[in-house]
Amino acid sequence: MEHKIPKVSVILPNYNHESYLKVRIDSIVNQTFQDFELIILDDCSTDNSLEIIRAYETLPQVSHVVINEKNSGSTFKQWKKGFELARGKYIWIAESDDYADLTFLEKMTLFLDKDERCTIAFCLSRLVDEKGVVLPIQWSRKMNGNIVHKFEGQFFIQNYMSVKNSIYNASMALFRKSALCCVDKHFMDFRYCGDWFFWNKICIQGNVVRYEEFLNNFRQHLNKVTPKADSMGLKYTEGKYVVADVIEMLDLNWVQQIIVKGCFLKEMYRFPNFKNKGVKRVTIKDVNKFLKSRRFYIYIFRLDRIFNFSGLDIAKNKKL
Repeated sequence: MEHKIPKVSVILPNYNHESYLKVRIDSIVNQTFQDFELIILDDCSTDNSLEIIRAYETLPQVSHVVINEKNSGSTFKQWKKGFELARGKYIWIAESDDYADLTFLEKMTLFLDKDERCTIAFCLSRLVDEKGVVLPIQWSRKMNGNIVHKFEGQFFIQNYMSVKNSIYNASMALFRKSALCCVDKHFMDFRYCGDWFFWNKICIQGNVVRYEEFLNNFRQHLNKVTPKADSMGLKYTEGKYVVADVIEMLDLNWVQQIIVKGCFLKEMYRFPNFKNKGVKRVTIKDVNKFLKSRRFYIYIFRLDRIFNFSGLDIAKNKKL
């Protein structure tokens, strides 16, 4: 008997998140939209994650449970493994320490269903602590006008993804599996910025939808990779490769290149979370050398916000 091909493949990569895993899996299997398969990947956890996973593996939604015998050291390698197993038309990477509103799939699939050129749709993401309490500082901000915003992919990258990752949590996005054909394997080479690089390759292929409802909960806790990576400057030492790739992908002229680099440098010079001054100094030197940039690019960037001589219209198109 042949198994029905699901519309959505949900990829759940886990490593040592036993404290959050039950809440995460419950928020997937209890979705109001049920035409999906769940692929659970465990990267050789050393806590009690496997005990929790085994309690769910016989559910009809669970199509694969893959337990690594050796830790891969990369969440992006786990993504790739999930992609190879996925049968659905759409893919949701549901990070194991986050959790979703039960209507996430019901609402997000509609955007891809309605527009064949839409390669990715993402919602707003609420920051919560270890216990699920909403934090006072939030990253997602509502834009003026409608609750649904559609962008042409190149415009979206140029204005919202050229110097930072506006799709900052994988769990907030649903994308078209067919777009994977144009994503090269280099995203797996990153330790920190692989998602930023990956989303750009998905976005450039079509339209992007931003849905302004909080359907995702992005958990912040002491064991997250982000704070540790930030302290060592990885968002810039790895981010420089993404910026260079954006410049090439969008075929920016030399003035636009200076503006994009200047914006990236401004963020780096002002970044408050470097481990120490030594790390900051080394990071700045490394980035400037690779991008062939100079500090005065920041001043040119600031002038461009006023006069828009680059044509990028940075003052009008603010970051999400």
